Amino acid sequence: MPSEETIVSQIKDLLSNHPNINIDILFLYVPEFKILHNIIEEDEIIQGYCIGLLEGSKEKLSPGKWLVLLTNKRFHLVQNPIMRSSHQHIPLEFSNIKKITTKLGWFFGQIQFVTPDNTIRMLQIGRKDYSFFLPYLKDFL
Repeated sequence: MPSEETIVSQIKDLLSNHPNINIDILFLYVPEFKILHNIIEEDEIIQGYCIGLLEGSKEKLSPGKWLVLLTNKRFHLVQNPIMRSSHQHIPLEFSNIKKITTKLGWFFGQIQFVTPDNTIRMLQIGRKDYSFFLPYLKDFL
């Protein structure tokens, strides 16, 4: 399990070309970032992230914002609501993903992950988050 400092460093590296994003504010308002050190493995490297709403075809997912994190090994879908004592984590292994599709509307983007047993859609991704995350998905599209 990596340290919190390692996670902060990896996120800072991602945001090096985005000086208008303050990492302190990001960690303050997105509680999922604070628990990533408990979720990802030591040898995983964060390659991208985005935030939106999540819905699944097979299971009922908690309402509210979710963080989709792309590492060099898998996708992580993470929710850490303030009003609950525990977080939710859904790892998506690359080998289990059959297809990823993206769609951009006027204001929001959408990403759909298709696995053999479920379809998970991330909705209402802000245009800036969507355009930030899309280049990292090129290998999967």
